[in-house]
Amino acid sequence: MIDGKAAVIIGSSLAGAIAFWAAVYGWGKWLHRPRREAQRSSSPDDTRLERIELAIDAIAIEVERLGESQRFATKLLAERDRLQPGSKPASASPPRVITPH
Repeated sequence: MIDGKAAVIIGSSLAGAIAFWAAVYGWGKWLHRPRREAQRSSSPDDTRLERIELAIDAIAIEVERLGESQRFATKLLAERDRLQPGSKPASASPPRVITPH
């Protein structure tokens, strides 16, 4: 019959062949799996979410532009007050007026 060494060789060869087949089969299944990106782009909720993200980005840019224009206008007003002769500093408070009662 079959001695111990031959049984070990046959058994390990059979186990190796099964493991190799399982690895190749799993790899083939992994290569032909459906892509998540393709599923996401077809969903109407995802396209809506993408449009919302684009709108929020556009709003953020516009708010930043408004802030820059506000800073620029403030700078111009400060320079105008500083350059006008006879003008008082912007930090000075108006004189107090005492009214009779």
